Amino acid sequence: MSEQLFPMPESELGDRPEMTTGTTRRRFLQGAGGAAGALALGGTVGAGGAYAASKPRYVLPKGFQGDMSDLKHVVILMQENRSLDHYFGTFPGVRGFKDKQALRFQDGTTVFQQKGDNGNVVTPKADDGTWGNDHGAWGDVNHRKWDLWVQHNGASCMNYHSDAYMNFYHSVAAQYTIADQNFCSEFGPTDPNRKYLWSGTANSETGNSDESNYSRPWITVAEQLQQVGIDWRLYSDNSGNGRQGYISTWVGDYGDNELKYFKGFDPEGLSTDDPKLRPGTGLIWRGNATYYSGMTSPNDDSDENLDAVLKNLHDACQPGAEHPLPAVSWIVAPYGWSEHPDADTLHGERYVKKTLDILQSNPDIWNHTLFILNYDENDGKFDHVLPPWPEPGTAGEYVDDYPLGFGPRVPMLLVSPWTRGGYVASEVFDHTSTIKFLETWAAHLGKPFQCPNISDWRRSIAGDLTSAVDFAHPQPGPATFPDPLAEQPVSINADHMKPRPLTFHPHAVVSEDRASGTVTATMALTGGAKGKAVSFQVFPDKYQAFSNTPLTVTARKPREYTWDTKTTDGKYAFSIYSNDGFVRSFAGQVTPAGRTDGGLPRVEVDLLKGSGTKREAQVKLTLHNDGTKPVRYTLTANDYLGRTQNVTVDGGKTKVVMWPTQQGYYDVVITVDTDTAWTQRYAGRIATADQD
Repeated sequence: MSEQLFPMPESELGDRPEMTTGTTRRRFLQGAGGAAGALALGGTVGAGGAYAASKPRYVLPKGFQGDMSDLKHVVILMQENRSLDHYFGTFPGVRGFKDKQALRFQDGTTVFQQKGDNGNVVTPKADDGTWGNDHGAWGDVNHRKWDLWVQHNGASCMNYHSDAYMNFYHSVAAQYTIADQNFCSEFGPTDPNRKYLWSGTANSETGNSDESNYSRPWITVAEQLQQVGIDWRLYSDNSGNGRQGYISTWVGDYGDNELKYFKGFDPEGLSTDDPKLRPGTGLIWRGNATYYSGMTSPNDDSDENLDAVLKNLHDACQPGAEHPLPAVSWIVAPYGWSEHPDADTLHGERYVKKTLDILQSNPDIWNHTLFILNYDENDGKFDHVLPPWPEPGTAGEYVDDYPLGFGPRVPMLLVSPWTRGGYVASEVFDHTSTIKFLETWAAHLGKPFQCPNISDWRRSIAGDLTSAVDFAHPQPGPATFPDPLAEQPVSINADHMKPRPLTFHPHAVVSEDRASGTVTATMALTGGAKGKAVSFQVFPDKYQAFSNTPLTVTARKPREYTWDTKTTDGKYAFSIYSNDGFVRSFAGQVTPAGRTDGGLPRVEVDLLKGSGTKREAQVKLTLHNDGTKPVRYTLTANDYLGRTQNVTVDGGKTKVVMWPTQQGYYDVVITVDTDTAWTQRYAGRIATADQD
C-alpha cells in the first residue's frame, strides 16, 4: 500500500531564489545589461523597455495560410570557427555558463574548471581580443571525456566575448530563435564540416584539404535541388586568381564555397554556351563555381566593400530583379567578414546585419523567408556540452578508430516570422539538419528529394529544424537591430527566452541485482518521430577510471549499462548524460541478497506528460523500502521547481511523491538516512508537445 504526497503550492514554498523566478534554468544575470545607457529592446519590435511585453491575442496575418506553404525562401549563411559558449555562454535562457546540469568530474569540479598540463585550473573569462586558432586535438576518443580542453588548446580556449561586444547577435537571438543544442557535424576543421552542410557527408575526410579543386565525386544538395526543379543560388565574391586562387582578405570566398570542391561543378573544358554556365539556370552559374578571377570591390573593410561583395544578393532582393532571390540560397563571406580568427566578430556582425538589411528591404521577401545563421566548427574554442557520440563501428561515423561526429556546439540563429519572439530550440541539430529541413520543405512543395549521404545514425540523432519553427503563428514585419559598432549590451529579462516544446523525452532508471552484485541502468526514449534516437554517455563518478561510454537509444531499442560491484567492493557510482540537460546519477552499495534487517531504499521514477492546461508535466517518484526498518528520504530541488521534502517510508511500504516541472524541466536529488553513499539524481525535460 502506498501513500501519495503532493508538493505545496508554489506560493507556500518560501523565498528561495530558484523557486520564485520564472526561468531559473541556466540563468545568468547580465550586470552590464541593466546599466544606464544599455540598449533595451522590447518584447515586440519597436517597443520600449526590456523584453517583457505581454503578447496580444494571436490573429493569423493577412496573406498567411499558417503552414509550411508560407515559406518562400531559405537563406543559409555559414560563418567560421566559433563555439556556442564563446558567443552565447552568458546569454539568458540558453544552456551556458550557469548550466546546473553540466558534466561533473570525479574530483567534484565541473566541466567549467579545466586543468592545464601544470594542474592549474582555468575557467571561462571575458576577452574581446582577436586571438588566432586554438586548434589542438580533434575528435580523438580521449577528448570525449571533455576534460582536456586547456591541455589540447591552451588557456585562451576558455575565453568568451562580452555581452557588449556581442550586442548585435544577442539582439537577434533575443528577438528570434537560438538553437542551444546545435553541433558541428564533425569533430574537425572547416572543410569537412562545410561538406556536411552542402552534401550531408565529408566522406571520411578529417582535415582541411585542396582548395576548390573540383575533385569530390559524390552528389551535393545543390545538384539535387537542380534535379527536382527547385531554384537555388550561392552568393559570394569570386575575386582571386585561377582555379584554386582564393584570397584571404576582404574579397573572395576564402575557399569556403565548398561547391568548388565537387566534380559536378567543374567548368574545365566547357564552352561558354554550355547549359551549366547559363545565367539564371545553369548549375555552375548558380553555384558561383567558375574559376576565381579579377578584383570586384575595394579590398578593405569599408561599407563600399560590403555593398560590392553582397551586390548580387542585394540585386536579387529588388522588386523586378533580373535574377530574383530563389527558393534556396547559400551565402559565403570573404575572410575578413567571416569571423575566422584572426578576423574578428565585429566585422562578422556588420556583414550579417548588412545581409539582414538587404532581406528586410523587400517586405515580400522578409515576411516569407527563413534566414539560418550557422558556424562550421568551433576552432578549438571551449564549449561545455557533450556532443552526441556514436558507438565504435557505427556505419558512416568512423575512420578506423577516429569518431567523426558530432563536434562541439556552434551557434545557430533562426530568423523568420515563424521563429520570432525569443525562443530557445533544444532538439539536437547539426549541419545536416539544414539539409533535412530542405527535404521536408521540398516534400511539402511536391518536389521531394532525399540526400543519400547522411548516415542512418546521424539521421536518427539530428532533428530537421521543424521543432524550432512555428508555422501556425507567424509574426511578420520589420525588425530593429542595433549597430554592432555601438557595443552596448542588450537588456534581456532573465525569463524572456522561452523553450520550444519537444515531442519526445529520454529516461533512465536503475535496478540492483543483489544476488549477482550488479547494478543496471536502463535507458529509454518516449515519443519523437519514427526512428528518432538519443545519444547517452555514461561516466564513472568513483571507483573506476574516468571514462565515457556512448549508447544510442531509440523508442524501439532501449539500452542497458551494467556495473559489476564485485570488482568495486559492492560499491557503485556513475552518471548518465544526454542533451538538453538530461542527467542521471546513481550511487550506493549493493546489500547482499537475503539481508532485510535494515532500511533498503528503492525508487521507481515515471515521467508523466501534461494534459493541456489541466495538468503540467510531472515526475512520479515512488519511494520503496524493501527492508524492515524505516528509511527517511530527502528530496531536494537542484534546479527548476520543487521544494525540499523529507519522507519517511516504513519497512515494506511505499510512498509516492509527485514532483513538479518547469515547462517540462526537472532536477531532483534524492538521498537517504540509512546510507550516506546512496544518492540518485533525475534531471531532464518531459515532452510538452503533442506527437503529430
